[in-house]
Parts: sequence; structure tokens; C-alpha cells
Amino acid sequence: MRWRMLAAVALSLAPLPAAADVTARYQLDRDALTIEVDDNGDYRAEIAGKFMLMRRSGAEYVVIFQGATPHVVERKAFFDLVETKLRGELAKSTEARRDLVLTKGSEEEIAGRRGTLWTVALDKPGGNRIEAVIAPDADLAPVSAVFAGLLDGGLQVFGGLIPESNLPELLRQVFAKGAPLRLAMMVDLRLNSVSKAPIDSARFALPGPVVDAAAFERALSGPNAKTGVAVPPPSPQP
Repeated sequence: MRWRMLAAVALSLAPLPAAADVTARYQLDRDALTIEVDDNGDYRAEIAGKFMLMRRSGAEYVVIFQGATPHVVERKAFFDLVETKLRGELAKSTEARRDLVLTKGSEEEIAGRRGTLWTVALDKPGGNRIEAVIAPDADLAPVSAVFAGLLDGGLQVFGGLIPESNLPELLRQVFAKGAPLRLAMMVDLRLNSVSKAPIDSARFALPGPVVDAAAFERALSGPNAKTGVAVPPPSPQP
């Protein structure tokens, strides 16, 4: 269960386009999610005291906290490890293929920025749905790349476990349109503010030594291991 929860919040981040420094602050259910990207493409995506995802000098890392202790591992090693763990915990879906429909909705204004509502759902009334208000905002282009990477990370981990459908393709289409201002999917996400103030380069320093996957697993799998992350597994498809 711990690995499932970690996978649900981890961000697999792609290289980012060069731009001015930008900080986007979101509400993620009860937590505050802060994404900072500098003009070199380094980033720091953080829920304080729980996890950080970082890119520094071209290398990407995942940081999970146990109390005040950070555990740092390379991104690829983390996702390979979590994917292996989940395939041992969860059975591959045997449901019949179900394709979904992407629908364009109205415009919304959130935190002073305008975006378009996109909905992914089955082509029938009722049922679950994914909603995303997306803004093709130049200020948020680096943040958009962060979320596109998040999607790719989630699909790497969960792609073989969810029912077969066109959902991955539709989600990639949505996230290619810009940065989310509001998102209702596994969790509820809403933009609170955007700042273009310069970011101190010290913000992108790793908080601890990098360990290999085996040491990382031991640290988080011991009998007294607590990460503080409490995010549910993915909800059923729409």
C-alpha cells in the first residue's frame, strides 16, 4: 500500500523549456503544492514535509521525507522501483476496452488567468469524469512541462494496470494544450497564484545525499517507516 500511495503523488518530470523564473502555487486537496522553475530549466515541486521532485543540472530526483529526514533517489530508479512494487501488489486489468470522449467546454477564470474546460468521459450520461481547465499561458509554459511529465510518470507506473482504452492518448492531448488551472482527476487541484519573481538558486540544492534504489527501498519499507503521504490509489476510469 505504501508504494501505491507514493506512486500516486510522484511527479516524473521532463526537461523544461527555458523561460523566466516562475513559481506556481496550487491547492492539492488539503495540501499546498508549490512548483518553482528557474530560467535554466531546474525545478522544485514540493508538498512541504512530504515530498519534493527536483531537477538540478539536468539530473532528476525524487525526495521522500520521513519526519525531518529526506531520502533522495534518482527519478528513473524511483519509478522503476515503484512500477515493480505495484505489479506485485495489483493485478493487471482484464476489463474490456472502453474508449472515452474528449469534450471542449466553456472558459473559466482562475487566479486571474483564463483557461478552457476539457472533459474526458464515456460517451453516455453519468459515470466518472475527468475535468481539466487548461491555459495556453506563456508565463506557465515551464509549469505545463512539469505536468506533462507528471502524466508520463503516472502512465509508466499505472499504464499496465488500468483497463485498456484511449485514456492515455486523450490525457496527453489535454496536457499538451497548456498548464492546468483546475484539475479534477485522482485529486482536486486548483491554482492559487503565479509569481515571476527571481528564485534563489539555493532552492534547487538537494536536501540530502543521493542513495541507490536498494537503500531507498530499505529506508521506506522498514517496520517503522512513515512517509506522511496519504493519497489514495487511482480512481476508476470514467
